Amino acid sequence: MMRIFLLFFMISACNYAQEIRITGTSYDKQSKPLETVLVQVRNLQNEVLDYTYTNDSGNFELLFNSDDNPIIIEASSLGYTSQKRELHIEKELVIHDIDFILEEKTEFLKEVLVEGHQKIRISSDTTFIRVSQYTTDNEQTVEDILKRLPGIEVLEDGSIKAHGKPIESLLIEGENLLDDNYKVLSKNLDAKTLEEVQILDNYEENPIFKQLSNSEKVALNLKLKDEYNYVLFGNVSGGYGLKDRYEAAMTLGLLRKKIKFLEFSNFNNIGDKGSRLLQSEQTIIDLSQMFQKIEKKPFTIFSIDQQEEDVFNSRSVFNNSMLHSLGASTKFNEKLTLRGDVNIIADKTSQDYQALTEYFTGNSRSSFFETSTYANKNRIASSEIEFKFSPDAKNYFSNTVSYYSNPHEASNSIILSDQEISQNNEITSETFYNHLEHSYLLSKTSGLYNYLYFGYGNSNEIAQIIYPGLRDLFPVQENSFYQKVGNRFTYYGLQSTLISKYNKWENDLQLQVHNETESANSRLFTETQPNFEGYSNNLEINDSFIGFSNSLKYKLKNDSYLKGSLALKERWFNNKNYLLNNSNFTFRHKLKQYGVIRLSYTYKEELPGLKFLLPAYAITSYQSFNSGSDEITKLKNSIFSLNYSLYNDLKGFSINSSLLHTVIHDGYASNTFANENFIFNSLLPTSKGHTTLANLAFTNYFSTLQLATNSDTNQSFIRSPLFLDQTEELSLKNYSGTYSFSVSSYFDKWLNFSSGVQYRFSKSEVGPNSNEFTTTKVFADFETKLGQSLKVNLNNEFYFQNNEEYFFSNAEILFEPKEKRWSASLTLNNLLDEKEYLIQRISSFKSYQRRINLVPAYALLKLKYRF
Repeated sequence: MMRIFLLFFMISACNYAQEIRITGTSYDKQSKPLETVLVQVRNLQNEVLDYTYTNDSGNFELLFNSDDNPIIIEASSLGYTSQKRELHIEKELVIHDIDFILEEKTEFLKEVLVEGHQKIRISSDTTFIRVSQYTTDNEQTVEDILKRLPGIEVLEDGSIKAHGKPIESLLIEGENLLDDNYKVLSKNLDAKTLEEVQILDNYEENPIFKQLSNSEKVALNLKLKDEYNYVLFGNVSGGYGLKDRYEAAMTLGLLRKKIKFLEFSNFNNIGDKGSRLLQSEQTIIDLSQMFQKIEKKPFTIFSIDQQEEDVFNSRSVFNNSMLHSLGASTKFNEKLTLRGDVNIIADKTSQDYQALTEYFTGNSRSSFFETSTYANKNRIASSEIEFKFSPDAKNYFSNTVSYYSNPHEASNSIILSDQEISQNNEITSETFYNHLEHSYLLSKTSGLYNYLYFGYGNSNEIAQIIYPGLRDLFPVQENSFYQKVGNRFTYYGLQSTLISKYNKWENDLQLQVHNETESANSRLFTETQPNFEGYSNNLEINDSFIGFSNSLKYKLKNDSYLKGSLALKERWFNNKNYLLNNSNFTFRHKLKQYGVIRLSYTYKEELPGLKFLLPAYAITSYQSFNSGSDEITKLKNSIFSLNYSLYNDLKGFSINSSLLHTVIHDGYASNTFANENFIFNSLLPTSKGHTTLANLAFTNYFSTLQLATNSDTNQSFIRSPLFLDQTEELSLKNYSGTYSFSVSSYFDKWLNFSSGVQYRFSKSEVGPNSNEFTTTKVFADFETKLGQSLKVNLNNEFYFQNNEEYFFSNAEILFEPKEKRWSASLTLNNLLDEKEYLIQRISSFKSYQRRINLVPAYALLKLKYRF
């Protein structure tokens, strides 16, 4: 293994060469400098060697290395005629004063009309989509529009993908105002402000990285209508309805060259929770990427907060919610930019349900039927400040400071058979991160990236459980049991990466040092019994490592490449050292007009998190206990992935498919013991298990028919061992599949529709026992225009599962007088007044059926004023 690493190192040391540098300026015919002109340099095979945009002074600089001769330089901008220059490179490596004088296009009326109806245009790595060509004028928010656009996908949780990839940022007029919390923007910004959406492929914010490597990230940029630039704009709305339903909201924005800000506020009890809009707690790590911010989150153990079901939002969640979100950025000068955002959220929710939970453990089944009343208070305060400083062409600094606080209270009153049970849980958690980054251009072919980071996290929870079964388990007379849990960590580290390129080679050589301390404790007790043997944890971890990694990329033709990476990490974990190896190999092949194929293999070694190492039991709900393992096992797995994608935005056609297969070489498996009252879970080392995930999606826009169709399927196969009281080993198999088809219209008439069907199947097998659920959903939505100002939207959903059927119908009547700033709407929720809904889930060796109470039918009248 060390020989392979040395080979990578030797290759990287050779990747230095002189680079060609070209500077110049772009003007119009009146000698006025033109900004945002795209300047590209290509070889004779039409391969892009480098590109950039002119600044406010019309200046540009290109840095690239090439043996090609001659080369072509092209300057292009919307509304101007493109210009090309052919240059012969001899001994001179620096070429100055390559100026372009662009002429405005003179178009005949017929050509102007064609351009006026053009839906999509593509320039270099940017796809421009005119939203008016894909909307029906019934969209209320930016998210409603994004759902209709080709190449863009909005997931169920509101996160966004573009060209098959999660977006890096959602920009507005080129500025990243809310960073990872972009769902606040997409779900609240008025749809009527939006003119154009730009898909930015190969997006890279760091100007040094942009010169030295080719990014595979993607971002979206929202272009607003001219009337909303340079002026204060926004809207206020308020509504009240039957059953005391209410909603009040305000949007305020100002987008100028040197300062931009957006403020969103919302108060409601119609099911829209503010906490849904913030970044997910789950962090996705891409092992093929060298540059990722390191942010760890504290854990909690008691899981009463997971009782809430957000199935239908306005139909299933009884809430009182408040959201305030402010994002702003300012340019002090051309070198210094400051950005920040603040989010304050308060959600109070409640939900009643009846649930049947079953555990399958070998030949035995344990089941619990309960009736529950649930209440939750969730408060979140988060803020982030970021500055970016570029003193010259060779240096780029950025520093990001963020803070997150989340006090949280949940309670649950349960009737189990004839027993009354109560659960209460209070959690306080906070995190603080600082990321300091410096990029320095060493030469025309190399750069140095230094990343200094610091993180702090702390969580404390106190749970109170009143359950007669606990008195039978422990020899005490008290009714109330308590559990305290704490998790605290502090870490800091430095990453230093040498970036180089030569001709078709790119190389990243990285050194990382890291130090971390973490503590975790849990204690079950009563007022007279301070602890119980076997139910207390107190673990301290000192963790430090030094790591070396090297990533080598060879560019083939037509944006294809081969890429390999190797990372070695020497880790000292509580005075024991572990050598960890991570490697990745990727082959990407672009099939010209037929899409992109990507093959990847990753081998990963890591140590388990602290939560997996708690040796004693901790109560996770009134009926279950979990413990970790006192044996530290390296987590080893291999990941094979195959992706194929084709995005033809001009024709409105896309295919996206992926296959991900994970083989577990070493890890942990559940060891389970169950009796009539409790489930006990612990972890045992294992060398078995695999997971297969697959998806396939087709989208097609039929311009002639003014229709769009979408077909997709998602499959999940999981197989892992399950131990029964450390004696019997069973095979646990879980399968789930989803199939869906939908069709939507874009008629220029008074009627539009969207309809489709979705089928879900899930099955679990544990030894001789099995369980399965199916759900079929059929929906039919209609949008009608009754005259110039009146619109009616009707949403219908049918659900078929097992022997039960449900039919939900919602309606909205919109009155929007032409050329008026005010509008009115009447929302009719749950018109048929469905009382309850059955939720079915399978997870590992556990399945449950939960019948939740729904929000009764109501009507809400709302007024809105735009300015």
